[in-house]
Parts: sequence; C-alpha cells; structure tokens
Amino acid sequence: MKLFKWNATDLKPKFSNIVEKFFGKNINVETATEQEVSTVPSVNIANEEKAFEVSIAVPSLEKKDVTVEIKNNTLVISSEKQYSNEEKDKNWVRKEYGYASFQRIFQLPNNVDENKIQATMNNGILTIKIAKDEKFLENKKLIEIK
Repeated sequence: MKLFKWNATDLKPKFSNIVEKFFGKNINVETATEQEVSTVPSVNIANEEKAFEVSIAVPSLEKKDVTVEIKNNTLVISSEKQYSNEEKDKNWVRKEYGYASFQRIFQLPNNVDENKIQATMNNGILTIKIAKDEKFLENKKLIEIK
C-alpha cells in the first residue's frame, strides 16, 4: 500500500541556494555528487556629485585579505584566503583545509582622479571612494525660459 509518491529530489532543501552558498558546494541529488561553486561578492556603485562610491560585501574577510589596485584604467578588487584547522585526540586526527578567492574588475570612466582614491573596511563592507576629476565635474546653470 502506497500512501504517497516519494522522489529523491524531495530531499533537496527548500533553501538550497543558501545552503550551497554557505558551504561552497553545488549538491546534485540525482547523482549524489558535489561540485565546487564560486561566489562573487555583491557590489553597489553610487554615482555621487564629487565621487563614485563602490561598496562590496566581504564578510569574514579582514583588511589584510583584500587587495585594491588600479591597473590600466581599471579598478581591481581581489582576495585570496587559505585556512587550515587541525584537531587531535587520543585515537584520531582531523584536518580541514579551505581556499577562497575572488576578483572583481571595473572599467573606470574618464572623469576620475586616480590619485584621489580612498578605501575603508567596516563590518564586512569594503567601501572605495573614487574622486571625480574637477575639470570634468558637471557645472549646472539653470536657464530661464521666457
């Protein structure tokens, strides 16, 4: 007697993308295999009056783990982090290793001043302010319509 139809794909969590992102693996229920997935941090870019502001979510990273560079009129933000953890007990040893990296590249517009760039990191958010070149700042003048 069957009460309900059972399918192996029903075992996959409802919030699978959250679980997979957390563990860095893509789980295929049908073949019971794992595939490494890469995660790219979320970025917000604001076009302010005197500067561009780039905000990047980099939770669990420290300042020493992140590199911000200007190369050939591009903004390059990258990180590479390795870790290992070892636990020993009477009859066993457990070692875990991990590696994570990312790179984001943004073409800078012609109106930036590459000599006036500031980067700060606070609560897992990397904020980069890129000043606009003063000769390119927009001069507005309201024209009266007659």
